[in-house]
Amino acid sequence: MKGAPRSSQFDDIYFSAEDGLAETRHVFFNGNDLPHAWEGKDSFTIAETGFGTGLNFLAVWKLFEENAAPTQTLDFISVEKYPLTPGEISTALEPWKDQLGDRIDILTQQYPLRVNGFHRIKINQQITLTLIFDDIADAFPQITAAVDCWFLDGFTPAKNPDMWSRYVFQQMARLSKKGASYATFTAAGDVRRGLQEAGFSVEKKKGFGHKRDMIAGSYLNQGMPHSKPLHKKSRIAIIGGGLAGTACAYVLKQYGYEPVIYEASQTLASGASGNERGFFNPRFSKHRDGMANFFIAAYAQFIRLARQAGENIEYNPCGALHLMTTPEKQERFKEMQENWGWHDDHMRLLDKEQASETAGIPQAYGALFLPDSGSVSPQKLCAYYAKDIEVRYNSPIENLAEVAADAIILCNASQAASFDCLSWLTLEEVRGQVTKIAANEKTAKIKSNIHYGGYISCPQDGSNVIGATFQKWIGHTDILEEDHDRNLTHMQEAVPFLSDQIFEVTTGWAGIRTASNDRFPLVGAVPGLDRLYISCAFGSHGIVGSHAAAHYIADLIRDGTVSLSQDASNALIPQRFLERAKKKQGMVS
Repeated sequence: MKGAPRSSQFDDIYFSAEDGLAETRHVFFNGNDLPHAWEGKDSFTIAETGFGTGLNFLAVWKLFEENAAPTQTLDFISVEKYPLTPGEISTALEPWKDQLGDRIDILTQQYPLRVNGFHRIKINQQITLTLIFDDIADAFPQITAAVDCWFLDGFTPAKNPDMWSRYVFQQMARLSKKGASYATFTAAGDVRRGLQEAGFSVEKKKGFGHKRDMIAGSYLNQGMPHSKPLHKKSRIAIIGGGLAGTACAYVLKQYGYEPVIYEASQTLASGASGNERGFFNPRFSKHRDGMANFFIAAYAQFIRLARQAGENIEYNPCGALHLMTTPEKQERFKEMQENWGWHDDHMRLLDKEQASETAGIPQAYGALFLPDSGSVSPQKLCAYYAKDIEVRYNSPIENLAEVAADAIILCNASQAASFDCLSWLTLEEVRGQVTKIAANEKTAKIKSNIHYGGYISCPQDGSNVIGATFQKWIGHTDILEEDHDRNLTHMQEAVPFLSDQIFEVTTGWAGIRTASNDRFPLVGAVPGLDRLYISCAFGSHGIVGSHAAAHYIADLIRDGTVSLSQDASNALIPQRFLERAKKKQGMVS
């Protein structure tokens, strides 16, 4: 083929101008002895430097489906600092559409937001893609995986030396299983020496096309240990049928497990997940720390799911304006935008006039705008997750020993701390009430959800939703008229254009959210207990957080590539509360 796409950053082509797919097969398949290398292995992990157009991944996907046993699974990890758009990928891969089939369309449909971080894409029960948009030097230390095979496919070392650094090779060694293979199109001396220093063998082989040489080899040292994941078709008991529990069931089924939800009441979403309308945003943090990285990954991942679910969950991608109502908030949002480094397609700062135009009604403040945000129905989201899942209603669990399952996941909010094995957990309950009003002449013009510490939604079905109170001191869910007044007053203070209005309150809803005292969710393995996991304490971010948490727990159960950065998973672990409890007990004694 002619006219191979070229990177503007590195002035280099993404694949051979002669035939990119043939180059993939020669360099990476033959160089790594694929498909023979995965024969007899239940799971196989490939890691790649430089996702580019996704051609290598698509070719491996096809090869795996054509040659692997139905019970085998493939994890593919790839890092890309400058992600292309779905349209650019489709155009670049057009010459191989006949050979790759609908895989190109599936990839571009599932392609994540172009925001920094880890992006998990579940292609099917066999194939999992973990796509990381970041500089490779920052991304590699954050990966948790055991790699069988490497595709070293960065741009040429002379033009992109960071991709071929000794630090990268050392990280490859950290992640490699013993005997892990690699292959690359280059035979540059610095690359050969760097790989050898990191513990890899180096063998020159015939290059592709006009290239005289390429190199391949394997990791010679001990490497990452092999482990025994929970086998497919294992029965997973999930305690709780809210967002956290139904999300776990939905995701575990995608990985081939058999989840069963135990719900204490007669319906799903009987607690805080029962709100009629919920809003999805990342949790804001000025810096890119573990908390930010978790919610960035969760937000991007949920948006892809919401687009897929569509009307089934009342998905409304109207965007979200986060008003900068104080100088402190303005400075915080500005620093966050700089530190997060998101593309303008997904986050931008607006002045007062721009915010007014975006909102559809006049605004008194500038705003941070997230065009991909919006709302869904949490009730319908739970139902969507639980479709085709076995649910046992009216089944409160008081003793975990009575549950017959290969693994148990606690998704029952604050009730998780009632089990003796988790008595050291410190969880808080926070009541929140929302107010639903009939849309009037002014609120009917709102085009984007407006957030200001509270929120007013754009109109749906002739109504706006306003919320929400934050009350640790109230433990019931009765609707309070004074809370309606509080919601309306807060909204009118933040949006003065609506301050002269008298609103018709049509209904309200109140729920009790669960949060941890450090404001970060508890997700992961319960320390000291085999096959017991927890997913709870998402506070007001349960819609986005619970879905990403479900993938993380699935990774732990299957012992596969972790879908989150190490700093994010470290921030989630329940172990942090056990350590604090022990420290406090020691101080008291």
